[in-house]
Amino acid sequence: MIRQKRNNFFQIYQEELLTAFVVLVCLALLTFFPASGALQKITSGIVFLFIAPLLYLKLVLKKNLADFGWQLGDWRAGLIFSAVYLVFALLIFYALSNYTPFLKEYRLPLAAMNNFWYFIFYELAIVGIFLALYEIFFRGFAMFSLSTKTGIYSVIYQFFLFFLFFWATGNLNWNIAPLLIAALFSGLTTLKSRSLLYSFATSLFFLIILDSLVIKFTH
Repeated sequence: MIRQKRNNFFQIYQEELLTAFVVLVCLALLTFFPASGALQKITSGIVFLFIAPLLYLKLVLKKNLADFGWQLGDWRAGLIFSAVYLVFALLIFYALSNYTPFLKEYRLPLAAMNNFWYFIFYELAIVGIFLALYEIFFRGFAMFSLSTKTGIYSVIYQFFLFFLFFWATGNLNWNIAPLLIAALFSGLTTLKSRSLLYSFATSLFFLIILDSLVIKFTH
């Protein structure tokens, strides 16, 4: 009986287990691949968080990318959950700013704090690219691979996967706190809208607001 249940489990979740293995391999390769500096890190991120999952979905599973968030989706749900996401994310930022050492520990590049145009470049070209890669991999690839069978639990799964990734790489610090806030609400927004567009746009907007307020409060 136990063996039969085990066999049934592997038959039912065969694709999900294979995808989970690919997710872990991509994260392991990203972690151990030698990369220093923003350009090299962006390049390795594009390879392991975008190109590798894309090839797996198209060549191995032969999936439609629309099922993994590459579509406009439900724009009403996207806008509603984006608004809710932004309100709660800013409330959490307020709590962190007033009741934790967040403002003292959070770090921005000095040039971004002192030069408006570099700040815009930093947010759009550097933060934006990393954010897009995280959305594509954790929300698009990892979460949607489980969402059909696990529903809302796939949001929790991608959040803990995101958290464990930074913990395992020794990068769990106050600079990651906004990304963790974004990961939770972004996952819910993506799941409800079936699109990566709304969560990415809201996350980027949230991070620009947060970084602007950090500069204002710490200057």
